[in-house]
Order: sequence, then C-alpha cells, then structure tokens
Amino acid sequence: MFKCARVLVPLSSAFLLSACAGFQLENAKNATPSGSDFNAGLYKGYLDLAGSEFAEADYPDSDVFANRALEAASNNSVQPEAINARKLPADKVGELSSAREQLVAALGAGAAGRKPAEAARAQVMFDCWMQEQEENIQPKDIAACRAGFAAALAQIVQAPKIAAKAPAPAPAPALPGPYVVYFDFDNDKLTPDAKSVLAKVVRDAEQAKVTKVVASGHADRAGDQGYNAGLATRRADAVRLFLLESGLAKGKVLTDAFGEKLPVVSTEDGVQEQRNRRVEIKFSK
Repeated sequence: MFKCARVLVPLSSAFLLSACAGFQLENAKNATPSGSDFNAGLYKGYLDLAGSEFAEADYPDSDVFANRALEAASNNSVQPEAINARKLPADKVGELSSAREQLVAALGAGAAGRKPAEAARAQVMFDCWMQEQEENIQPKDIAACRAGFAAALAQIVQAPKIAAKAPAPAPAPALPGPYVVYFDFDNDKLTPDAKSVLAKVVRDAEQAKVTKVVASGHADRAGDQGYNAGLATRRADAVRLFLLESGLAKGKVLTDAFGEKLPVVSTEDGVQEQRNRRVEIKFSK
C-alpha cells in the first residue's frame, strides 16, 4: 500500500515529485542520465537502493533514493546525505559524522573525477548506511552498507605516507540478535513459532553471558491507539514470562512497549499488518 506525501518538493526544472510515496521509482527508471560519469554512477546506485526499499515496502525511503537518482540523472550536484537528515541512534552519530567528513574530503580532493565509479559507490553506500542505521532493525543490512562504504572509500582516499602503527585491538564479538516474534491479530498469545524463537533467545543469552534482555512490544494500526498500547504491553509481558520460566534471571529481562508508533511496515490507520504485530528482543552486555 502507498502512503500519500503531505507536500510536493521541487527537484529541478525537469522533474516534479509525485504526489504519493512510492511513485518516484518509475520516474527514476525512465530517466536518461546525462553529464559526468560520477553522476551516472550516482544515478545507478540510487536507483538500485530505491528499488530495494520499494521491494521492502519502505516507500518513503524508496522515494528519497529515487529523487536523488533523478537529481543525478539531471547532472545536478548531489551531496552525501546530511547527518541531521535522519534520526540516528545517539551512539552512531559520531561514527557516521566521521565517515561523512572523510567522504566529503575525498570528493573535494577530486575523487569524483579520478575514480568516478568508486566515488559514486562510496557516496551511495554512505547514504545506504545512513538509512539502515536510522531504521536500526536489520544488523546485516547496516553492516553491508557500512562495509560497502568503507571498501569504496579506501579506493578513493589518497592516504599520506605515515609510519606504521600497531594494530588496534580486535573488537569485541558482536552480540547475537536482535530477535523478532510475531503475534496473531488482536492476540497476545505466543505461537509455536514464537516459542521456538524465544527458546533460541534463552540459549544465546546464556551462551553470550548477556546482562540485559529487552523485549519491546508493538502492534499494527488496526484498532484504537490506546488499546494497541495495552496490547503491545501484554505481548512484551508474555515474552518476558516465557523467558523467566525458561530460566533467565528476573532482573535480567526488561520490557518496553510502543503500541502502534513504530511500525516496520507503514500502513494507513485501521489496516492489519502481521509484520507490525511483534515483539523485538535485544541483548546488551
């Protein structure tokens, strides 16, 4: 389902934003890139991201990338996404700010002319990293965008010759998860599939020796907001009870609930969506 945007935002004399989210992808597909090889690379990269987000039903972000593809196709200047353009987790702002500074410095030093394909990929992967880090629900996708950016940046940065430094300590192994369990409509009972996932949560938590397990409850947009807030709480409590009965320490398992405020899939009010009827479980040391 498509969600209509509230405003129209002009891009250039050649293009106009569609009135509804998700419609810009077709406009971008029909564009003919002109101008520099760097902008041609941006066009292709942003078009691919727009298609990927559209396939995941993330129509607003699909439009964001499609609009950037249209700007690049028109040979307009398209800068790496600004840090304040997205609501990033507070602990990720520093890393992404540093990454953007390095990218802007490389582009300012002529990377777009020397290595247009690599420079374009670095910028596209940075914007991909920004988008996935804002969602913060798909660790593999975040890691893939971050790694793609780092690899492309390494190809365009003209590193000065410096004395070799001792290797940095190996980072601590990443914690497993996050985990997601789903619920039937208007229901807080754990399904057999949910119990299977939670059994793995217990095993992984004990093996990783985590100190905190947080279960966050969610609901879809079918029904009253107040009712959905309570339903999300009951779902989180059902997960907590299962984890405690399976052997996790009481003080280790925490809950939170967001009602219908943080959907994975954007829908109109009143629409049932199973992927939004969920509890997300995350670990921390």
